[in-house]
Amino acid sequence: MNTRFLSLLAALAVALLLTFTSMTITTSRAQMDPLTQPLDQLNGDDFDKAFLSQMSMHHAMAVVMARPAVAQAAHQETKDLAQGIIDEQTKEIAQMRSWAKDWYGMDIADPVAMMDSMQQGGSSGMQGMPGMSMSNGHGMPGMPGMSMSNGHEMPGMPMGQMSDMPMMASLWKLPPQRLEVVFLSQMIPHHQSAIDMANLVPDRAAHQELKDLARNIIQSQGNEIGTMNAWLSAWYNL
Repeated sequence: MNTRFLSLLAALAVALLLTFTSMTITTSRAQMDPLTQPLDQLNGDDFDKAFLSQMSMHHAMAVVMARPAVAQAAHQETKDLAQGIIDEQTKEIAQMRSWAKDWYGMDIADPVAMMDSMQQGGSSGMQGMPGMSMSNGHGMPGMPGMSMSNGHEMPGMPMGQMSDMPMMASLWKLPPQRLEVVFLSQMIPHHQSAIDMANLVPDRAAHQELKDLARNIIQSQGNEIGTMNAWLSAWYNL
């Protein structure tokens, strides 16, 4: 009995050691990977890599949010604004993916396609896509540590953005006026978070191109925030 007990104890100790070692390695990799770190903790090339990845995903969320507004919003002005968001931010996503490839050899997977898949099938839809795997071993799509087995990087998505996924999918089900109110009310803070990210760029980015992009984001999305607030007040007394 003592021998069997000692053998069991030894096996348990080995298992715990292996688990601790795996956790330590995973934590160390996360700490070393700039894509998993907050932007305000990075500078230079590390900042540029993380910004390109995170802003690409942030833009993709705006594109997905804007689609139902283009189709079904109560006012033509909102439809036109939403279409402008889609056009401008789709172009900026393409530019950021190109920079990531040219500057760092990073292949950022198309974040709009990723968002579409997440809406259609949730995490199971993501796992079912060809070439998909989770480098951190978890099943939450879009979180830091996710990569494509074909070498593509999946842009990180903070938990606060992940919680917006059900809201974006439900927009299509709302009547025009309700959809418009929800869209404008949600896009205002979404734009503000992009501005907050862009405000970090001048003092931290390595590339002038990124500084120019950030200046455009601050100006254009700031103007759109003012416009959307004015519409909510004029049309809905909000």
